Amino acid sequence: MLRSSSNGKKTSKTVAFVSLLIISILFLLPVIWGVVGSFRSSEDFFNHPESFFPSSWDAFTFDGYAELFSKTEFVSSRANEWYPIWNWLVNSLIVSVGGTLIYLLIASLAAYAFVFLEFKWANRIFYFLICTMTIPGIVSTTPQLINMNLLGAYKSLAGLIIPSFGGVYGVFLIRQFFLSIPKDLIENARMDGAGNLRIFLKIVLPLGKSALFVQGLFGFMGAWNDVQWAQLIVGSAPRSTWTLAYGLKVISDQCEAYESITLALASAVIAMIPIFIVYLVTQSKIIEGVANTGIKR
Repeated sequence: MLRSSSNGKKTSKTVAFVSLLIISILFLLPVIWGVVGSFRSSEDFFNHPESFFPSSWDAFTFDGYAELFSKTEFVSSRANEWYPIWNWLVNSLIVSVGGTLIYLLIASLAAYAFVFLEFKWANRIFYFLICTMTIPGIVSTTPQLINMNLLGAYKSLAGLIIPSFGGVYGVFLIRQFFLSIPKDLIENARMDGAGNLRIFLKIVLPLGKSALFVQGLFGFMGAWNDVQWAQLIVGSAPRSTWTLAYGLKVISDQCEAYESITLALASAVIAMIPIFIVYLVTQSKIIEGVANTGIKR
């Protein structure tokens, strides 16, 4: 009886492993194809569209990356165009890192207030904020544009950073993690004379760093990959003000069929690398944060 139960568990684990492996391969295949394709020549794509890898060593090329980082035109119909890739990269880092850090500070302070401070209608206010998550983002686009124009942030990087300060999901996620922190620990600190700021900085933030890593990754990815809002804010600004995601979209839109597919794939790979690096650095904390969020001790 015990042996059959053990065999059943092994079979379940094997089935689960195989299923997850198949799903992972299906998700990774387009990414692998894009990375490999970025090193294929456009002629090889045209002559061998069925091939996954370069058909020969001669078809292996770095031309897509070389063209991407050169001060030359990308499409013959738009001569004398210069696309400052390095400026875009710096702009994207400023928007993504700066906006994420400020948002984490605001969201963690709000979460601390909802969990550890007692004030009138705290739960009602929190539930109201949760309800606002059901409002489509497109509804607030026009008011946000008006606000950025009034603040003088239109056509500038500030217009990309300021709207990221007010996200509700981060408050919800961090609050759920803060609920797992024992209230006795906070009360003991207050009895020892610690104020809210000291408790927040010395106790709550170190214990809640896993949740901050999770929300930080989400915020960084959202800001880094944002194209629509960047197009609205800096699309008509000088090219040096563009972000990497929007700039590479412009380049990809100019690529016609097989003529410049290598350039388009190289653009996608360049945009993907920072996200990949951030995830590798923070993956252990992210897994810990996802596993512990919402667990009350």
